[in-house]
Amino acid sequence: MPEPLRLTWIGHSTVLIETGGLRLLTDPFLRDRLGPLRRSGRSVDPAAIGRIDAVLLSHAHPDHFDRSSLAGLEGDPLMIVPAGLGNVARRMGFRARELAEHEQAEIGAVGVTAVPAHHGRWPRYPSAGALGYLVEGTPSVYFAGDTSAFAGLRVLTGRVDVALLPIGSWGPHSAPWHLGPRGAARLAGMIGARVVVPIHWGTLYPAGLARVWGAPQERPAIRFRAACATLAPDTELRVLGRGETTVVDAFDRDAGTVSQGRSRLRGRSR
Repeated sequence: MPEPLRLTWIGHSTVLIETGGLRLLTDPFLRDRLGPLRRSGRSVDPAAIGRIDAVLLSHAHPDHFDRSSLAGLEGDPLMIVPAGLGNVARRMGFRARELAEHEQAEIGAVGVTAVPAHHGRWPRYPSAGALGYLVEGTPSVYFAGDTSAFAGLRVLTGRVDVALLPIGSWGPHSAPWHLGPRGAARLAGMIGARVVVPIHWGTLYPAGLARVWGAPQERPAIRFRAACATLAPDTELRVLGRGETTVVDAFDRDAGTVSQGRSRLRGRSR
C-alpha cells in the first residue's frame, strides 16, 4: 500500500508535498516581506521545513521566484522550472531542469508533468512563461501556480486527485491572470479533483492595512467555500491554515475516501 500524501501549506503559493519518499516544495516564498507587502501570521523557519528534494517553480514573478527563499533551502534540491529560467537557476548554484508544456521530468519514482498556464510574464525574465505541474504520484497532485481559466486545462480531466488552486492575489484586490474563488471552484469541478486545497490567499498584505481593513484577507476562502458548494459539489474542500498539514490516503478513483489528519508546521515568533 503506498504511503499517504502529506501536504503542508506554508503560505501564499508555497506547499510542501511529501509523496513517494520525496519532499517537493512549490514556489518557495519564506520571507516576511516583499516590497510594501508583509506576511500575515508567524514567520517561516526554513529549518522546520527540512531537506527538499526538488522545487517546482511555476513562473518568474517575485512572489513565486524569490532568490532569498531559494538560497535558504536545505538539501541539494533539483529546480524544475519553465523554459527560460534554467540558466538563472544554475547561476544560483542549483541543479535545474527546464520543462516546456506537456514535458515530463522524473524525480525518483515520481513523474512531474508541465501543465500549460495563462499568466503574465515578468519583464526581468521575458523569455520565461508560466507553468503548472502535475505530480503523478499516488494520489496525484496538480499545482496550478498562477493561471487564469482557459480551455487547455481540460487535459487534466480525470487525472487529478488533489488540486492546489490559487483563489486570490496579494492585498485586498483581485488581479488579472488569476483564477479567483469562482474560477478555481469551476476548474476543480471541471477536472474532477477529489480534493482541493486553496492557495495564493491570505498571506501577503500591504503593511499596516490589515489593522484597519483586514476582512479581504479571509474573504477569498469564504467565497471559495460557497463557490465549491455549487460548482464542485463532489470535490472535498480542505482550507488549511498557514503551516497546517493535511494527509490524503491513496485511493481508487472509482471509490475511496480520504484521511482528515492535520498538524501544524513550527514557525518563528516575531
